[in-house]
Amino acid sequence: MSLSLRSVLILTTVLSNWAYEVPTAQVKVFSPKGFEVSIPHEEGISLFAFHGKLNEDFDGLEAGRWSRDIPSAKRGRWTFRDRETVLKVGDTLYYWTYVIYNGLGYREDDRAYVVTSYSSNTK
Repeated sequence: MSLSLRSVLILTTVLSNWAYEVPTAQVKVFSPKGFEVSIPHEEGISLFAFHGKLNEDFDGLEAGRWSRDIPSAKRGRWTFRDRETVLKVGDTLYYWTYVIYNGLGYREDDRAYVVTSYSSNTK
């Protein structure tokens, strides 16, 4: 095998083993109502999308009760906010997120957050 072909194969193997991982979302639930789901900003992110359902798991990649694209970060975070929904202790927020990073799309699937307490920070 020639040196240049070997170099291409090694480079292809290295690049295919590296993939961007969507940051795990932070969930905050507020009392008496509202919640937010966010990820930290990273250079290269151009869009964050949140898809969620309350107390009902997803059946594949459906949009869900909440389905929103967030086109810009604020205060260093990409944040989906719902100011109206009342979440009770014991409720489960099922969700998946999507990020466009350096022009390519990446998902974090099959996430669930069980409400155990409320955040004191009610932005």
